[in-house]
Amino acid sequence: MTIISTEMLKWKRNKTVLGIFILTAILGIFTVERAFSISRSSSLMNSFSDLYTLAFKNLTSLFLPIVLSMFATTLFFDEQKNDTLKGLLIIPISKTQLYFSKIAVVIFMSLALCLLTFAICILGGFLAGGFTDLNTETILQAGLLFLAGGVLVPLAMLPVIFLATLAKGYVLPIGAALLYLVPVVLIPSGIMGLHPLASVMGIYPYISSDAAEMVKKWAGGIEITISPNICLISLLVIGSISAIVSVLALRKQTY
Repeated sequence: MTIISTEMLKWKRNKTVLGIFILTAILGIFTVERAFSISRSSSLMNSFSDLYTLAFKNLTSLFLPIVLSMFATTLFFDEQKNDTLKGLLIIPISKTQLYFSKIAVVIFMSLALCLLTFAICILGGFLAGGFTDLNTETILQAGLLFLAGGVLVPLAMLPVIFLATLAKGYVLPIGAALLYLVPVVLIPSGIMGLHPLASVMGIYPYISSDAAEMVKKWAGGIEITISPNICLISLLVIGSISAIVSVLALRKQTY
């Protein structure tokens, strides 16, 4: 926990982190603007679930995976670039502890961005008005969906974060993140249980009926029937393998 706290304090005033939060807020505000511009008589925005699922999809489909890949690369690469890792390793901590502390920071960042978007949705929903389903039940369902995304998306990005641990620069991890997203954008339903990000999408429908409808639209109208247990097991297995390989790669590095 001390290592995690140190990592978070180190990035607290970093301009990169500030920029990520600003971009996330802009993305959320853009979604809320849709609630103001689209009439409640339209099926596109006649319920609060339309608002928060749109915001969630905009955040987690492309933006969050790319941002987390960039952030993770910065966490690992900047230590070597600024020659601060040598001093850090003087302290009696293992590279395994170092790796998981940085992964924890990535998860905290993901959760913070999801909760920021969630808060913007609630505020925007009340300000836009006209949402008859804006109540405690839908707010709790929305909160659960954003919390799930905040934890599951960074776990799904562990194979890409492995490239960040190699600490050779920004191009490879970010380029890999873009390629990693291509099959999820094109054929998400066909690779659920195989591709970690698609598997995350396969878990969302079991959070609520609104989340199920969101994923169905996300998958081009295809009904999601795969078991969430299969998706979760696949996500954890691939994530665990990625974590093990990442730690081994860190241990082999010399400074």
